[in-house]
Amino acid sequence: MGNSVLFQSASLYRNGKLETSDLIVDGEKISAIDTNLSPNNDTVTISLKGKKVYPGFINSHDHLLASYLPKVGGTEKHQSWLSYDNLYKSSGVFAERQQVDPEILYYLGAYKNLFSGVTTVFDHIPHHVQNPFRGILPVKLISDYTLAHSIGNYSLGWGEGPALEYRMAEHAGLPFVTHLAEGVDDDSKQSLRLLEKMDALGGHSVLVHCLPFGLKEVEKILEKGASVVWCPTSNLHIFGKTTNIKLFLDMGVNVCLGTDYSASGSLHLLEELKTAKSIYFGLYGEELPESTLLKMITENPRKAFRLGNPDAMMPGLSADLLVINDDKHNAEINVSELTWKHINLVVIDGYPIYGSEEYKSLFVHFGLETEEFSIDGKTKLVAGSPKKLLKQVSDSVGYKKSLAFLPNF
Repeated sequence: MGNSVLFQSASLYRNGKLETSDLIVDGEKISAIDTNLSPNNDTVTISLKGKKVYPGFINSHDHLLASYLPKVGGTEKHQSWLSYDNLYKSSGVFAERQQVDPEILYYLGAYKNLFSGVTTVFDHIPHHVQNPFRGILPVKLISDYTLAHSIGNYSLGWGEGPALEYRMAEHAGLPFVTHLAEGVDDDSKQSLRLLEKMDALGGHSVLVHCLPFGLKEVEKILEKGASVVWCPTSNLHIFGKTTNIKLFLDMGVNVCLGTDYSASGSLHLLEELKTAKSIYFGLYGEELPESTLLKMITENPRKAFRLGNPDAMMPGLSADLLVINDDKHNAEINVSELTWKHINLVVIDGYPIYGSEEYKSLFVHFGLETEEFSIDGKTKLVAGSPKKLLKQVSDSVGYKKSLAFLPNF
C-alpha cells in the first residue's frame, strides 16, 4: 500500500464548492474521501481544520528555459510576437541568461511554479528539449502532447507541421498545443482561418493567446470544441492589450490561465490570478468570479490537456494537493488574493514537496531532505535546494543574482 496519510477536517474543494471532509492518500493516489474516516495502524494523521484543500494548480503556459529576469521591453508595444522576440534575443538579459545551464533554468522555473501552488506545468517546447528534465523536477511537466510553435508566417519549425501534429493528437488522444494569434497584425488575424484550413482546429486543439479574435472566431473555436489559454500579463506587456476574454467565457469556451515566460509574463501564477481579476474588472466593469478563476487553473486545464477526470479530487487519481491557510471563511474561494504566505502545503503524487514548518514530521516520515527558508517570518520547508540553485546562477553570471519569482533566500 505504501505511505498512507489521513488529512482530517479539511475544507475540501469538490464539485465546484468547498465542504468539510477527510481525505486519505495511499502511495501516489487518493484512496478515500469522506467524513469521519478512520486511520489504519500505519497511517500518518494530519489535521487540516480551518484550512482549504484544492487540487494542485496547473500553469497552462510557460517556457521554463526562459525562467530569468528582469523583464525586457515594456514601453514599446508590438504588433507581433516576432518583433518582441527579436528585441528580447538582442538584449543583455538574454545574453546573461545564455550563460546559465539549461538544467538550472528548468529548476528555476519549476521552483517558481511550486512556490505559487502549481503542481503541473505545460512547458511549450519541443519534446527533445524537454525530455532530459522530465521526472527530475519538483513539479510535474505535461509530457504527452503534440505541438506547433505557432500558426502563420513567423512560425518556428517545431514538430511535423500542424496538420500532421493534429492528426497524431487525434490518433493518440492527446492535446495539440500551439500559439495562435499572438499579436494584432494581419498574420495574427488570419491565423485561425489558416489553422482550420490545415484541419488542425478541433477538440484536441489548445490555442494560446488568441488576441485579436471577435465573435466570428470565438464561435468557430466553440463549434470545434477547442480550448484557449489566456496570458493577460504577457499580452499587456508586449502588445498593450489582451484577449477579449469575457467573450470567450460568455460563449462557453474552455479557458485556462498561463503565466507565459518570465521575459514578458507574470512572476508566478498567483500574480497572474491577481492580474486576471484586475484586468477583467477594468475592461468590463464587473467581477470575474473566484470560482471561474479556480476552474481556469484546475478543471479547465485538465480538460484541455486530457489529464483525466476534470474533478481531480477523486479516489484513484493522483494525489496532487494544495493546502491553503488564508484565514478566510472555510467555504469562501478567494484564489485571486493568495500570496506566497498562504501556501501551506504542496503534495505531488502523494509526497510533500513544499510546506510550512508544522509539517516537518510529514517530510521526515517520507525521508525527504529539505531546505529551510522564511516567508513573512514563517519557516518553510522545501524538497531540494533552491538556495544552492540560486548560487549556481550567481556563479554562472559572475555576480549575486536575485530573482523576484523566488523568495529572498
